[in-house]
Amino acid sequence: MAPPKPDNFGIEPTLPAAKGLANLGALGRVEGDMANLPVFGEIPQQIDGTFYRMMVDPFYPLMEGNPPVEGDGNMSVFRIHDGKVDLKVRYVDTERLRLERAANKRLFGLYRNPYTHHPCVRAAVDSTANTNLVHWSGHILALKEGGLPYAVDPDTLATRAYDPFKSPGKTFSAHPKVDPFSEELVVYGYEAKELGSDDVVTYSITRDGTVKDVQWNHAPWPAPIHDCAITTNFIILFMWPFQSDVNAMKGGGQHWKWTNDRNVTFQVIPRRADKVPSGWEVGESRVYQWTRNAFLVHSAAAWEDKSGKVYIETSRVYGNLFPDWASEADLPADPNPESDFVRWELDLSQPTNSTVPDPEVVVPLTSEFPRIDERLMGRKYNIIYLPVAAPDIPANGLPMITSLNALAKVDKAAGTTEFFKPGHPCVVEEPIFIPRSKSSPEGDGWILSMVQHIEQRSSDLVILDSRNFTKPIAIIKMPLYLRGQIHGNWVDAVDVGGAFKPLVRVPEPTKVSGRGALEPQVY
Repeated sequence: MAPPKPDNFGIEPTLPAAKGLANLGALGRVEGDMANLPVFGEIPQQIDGTFYRMMVDPFYPLMEGNPPVEGDGNMSVFRIHDGKVDLKVRYVDTERLRLERAANKRLFGLYRNPYTHHPCVRAAVDSTANTNLVHWSGHILALKEGGLPYAVDPDTLATRAYDPFKSPGKTFSAHPKVDPFSEELVVYGYEAKELGSDDVVTYSITRDGTVKDVQWNHAPWPAPIHDCAITTNFIILFMWPFQSDVNAMKGGGQHWKWTNDRNVTFQVIPRRADKVPSGWEVGESRVYQWTRNAFLVHSAAAWEDKSGKVYIETSRVYGNLFPDWASEADLPADPNPESDFVRWELDLSQPTNSTVPDPEVVVPLTSEFPRIDERLMGRKYNIIYLPVAAPDIPANGLPMITSLNALAKVDKAAGTTEFFKPGHPCVVEEPIFIPRSKSSPEGDGWILSMVQHIEQRSSDLVILDSRNFTKPIAIIKMPLYLRGQIHGNWVDAVDVGGAFKPLVRVPEPTKVSGRGALEPQVY
């Protein structure tokens, strides 16, 4: 089912519709404050903090041939306090957006191909900062893996600076992981030295912004490494089956091309170069491969056991989701390929380039954007929350990533799966877990998720209780139809000082003037 199109008397728009996650009919290009959003139901008082949500929202029409992940980063941020919700929407003021706003036109060409940009901006940072928002060291980090972070003010959303930590390398993952046990942000960057290189840098950033444990490695080939997973001692990267080609870029082509001959590949890197397993050399990393080609889009998390094995749970897609990156020599992109959610076992006692066994299927459904109780990041966990394409709901007719129409709670130990089904046709976005308290059991709390109602052209932020997952306890109605989410994160008020700060404009306090309709006229 394609998003409905308003009848505009056949007149074509000057700003073409966005693709992918953003192509649900929302106009976008909005900034502003919206106070005290309508709430159906009751928001628990314990939910006190901010949901930072990122949208892809091109300010100017994109060059033809761009993929769905291209477009400027626009933040939709919800502050929840005392049962009330305020919303602020604001673009990340990236270098490229400021240059284009000054010129009042599009200056940048294809995704991550500076050879297609206008010559006057080829030396500029072309990151759109449009993928994720992570709170660290007093900043909200607006992230895009083709560049370094933009630091954003957590309250005003004003863009503070580019590269606040003076990071090594030229790139920074959109999926760094917070290790809650060591209190570090674990980071990697790929193509980290130059365009099309196989250089990978890994490191950690402490709470005070200090960069430590820097290591340089080489990926098996110049591949996109969109997501990772961490354990206590390792960072696990997984390569998407695409290949970069600088010569093609110089000719005006795409940064990436799909390759059917690249099998599922993991690179395991010790987080600290001198702390390696028995049989490893200091500073060594190892590569492990499966026997088939597949697309591992996102991970839930990973853990290690005492026997020297690492387990990682990911989505698994048998096909290319990006038609703009299809190779003429290989199969074309498939908008709805076979997919599921699986657990991989990596035996670190095996030498590099060893083959891993077939994964165990955890969720036999099309699913994506998995999240866990991140108080357990890097350790063994049980509960997973993830959007799925529920088998008993009619398909919404959209490509795989936007075909997800229900939210699942997977209890691996109990072997159960519960569903929240918001109605048809809709799109359910990445869930965000909020613990009920700092000491509550794993997975006990609330889940935030945006639901896009396609026919009604409306957006709801729903709140679910993990103890009664199938029905929301509160629905926050949006005053406008929001662009689709890429990723987002919750920041609890306790973790940023606890004192409430207004997100939206608050009028200056005033006193009663004494000039109301019931007061005597004063001459």
